Order: sequence, then structure tokens, then C-alpha cells
Amino acid sequence: MRKTAGLLLFGLLYSVAMFAGDDKPNNDQPANITIHALDYCDPVSFAQIGCRRDPTPGFITLAGFGAELASEKSVGAWRFVASQSAAPDGANLTITNRGGETHTFTRVKKFGGGFVAGLNAASGNPTPAPECAKAVNGALVPQPPGPNNLFLAAGTSATAQVMEGEVANFQCCIHPWMRTTIHSRDEEDGDGDQH
Repeated sequence: MRKTAGLLLFGLLYSVAMFAGDDKPNNDQPANITIHALDYCDPVSFAQIGCRRDPTPGFITLAGFGAELASEKSVGAWRFVASQSAAPDGANLTITNRGGETHTFTRVKKFGGGFVAGLNAASGNPTPAPECAKAVNGALVPQPPGPNNLFLAAGTSATAQVMEGEVANFQCCIHPWMRTTIHSRDEEDGDGDQH
């Protein structure tokens, strides 16, 4: 009886010691990155385009949007904001559209234009990224939605992944200046090139 109790106590203490020694964070786990798609569209002046947001915290009219785009080749309030951009062990992305317009979160090999010819030209991105659009009879046609081409209506969320070792570029295929890159390589694994 004593021998059995002693073995049970030894087993219990051994288990506790092993568990306590395993409290180091596992650095080989993918990071959890949150990305917000933002815009400040004014629901009144953007009515034909579509804008569903509360303008109380501020807004940009369609005319203001056009003026900024013409002078800056982008509109600063239309952007992606990532909680971090480096994730050496890969990343699980949660993308939330906190703006009022629809945005895409599209994985592209190389940044380019989207599927709205006027916004491409105004932003200096005349050539669409092939992951965003294709030309059919002289008109741009959006690529269909899919796991690498997420369409996010106002207030919706989606998820994506970046695998370990990838440098992943994402852009909005409607507003092609909305871009973010997630680096998932160890510094010593990189080739030194900027992507």
C-alpha cells in the first residue's frame, strides 16, 4: 500500500514538474494579426456608390475624396491598418472592414491597379494586378471572390493566412493604394530584397 501511494505521489510530482517546466511560450506558433480596412466616406455624397457608416466621427465627401486623389494619388483615410507587419512563424489574419464602402483584401504577387479604371488612372496604377481584374473587350472585369480575393462589405470580417517563409502583399482591388505587406520570414532567411 505504501509503495503504491509512494509511486502515485512520485508520478503526480513528476507530472507537475514537467508541466511547470513547459510554461515557456511556444515561439513556433503563427501570430494573430488584425487588419482594419478603413475609409471615411460620407453616406450622403457617396450615396450612388454606397457608403454605410456613421458620419459622426467625421467624413470625407465625394468631392473631397476626388480632390485628394487627384493631388496625392491616394486618399489617406482609405487604408489598411495592420496590428503588425512581421510574423516570422506565419500569421493568422483577421480582416475587418471598419469603413462604409466595400473593399477587397486581395493577395497579389505585385501591387498594381484594381478593377475600377478611373481609380487606377487617378492613383497612378494604370495596369491592374492580374489577381484583381482582367480585360474583356476593353473593359476591366473583377476576378471572382475566393480565399485569396476577399470582398468585404461594410462591417464584415474575414480570415486569411500567411505561411511561414512568405512575404505576402495584399491590396484593395477597388482602391488600389490600400496596401499592406506581411513579412513571415526570419531575418536570416530573407534574400535582402525589398518586395
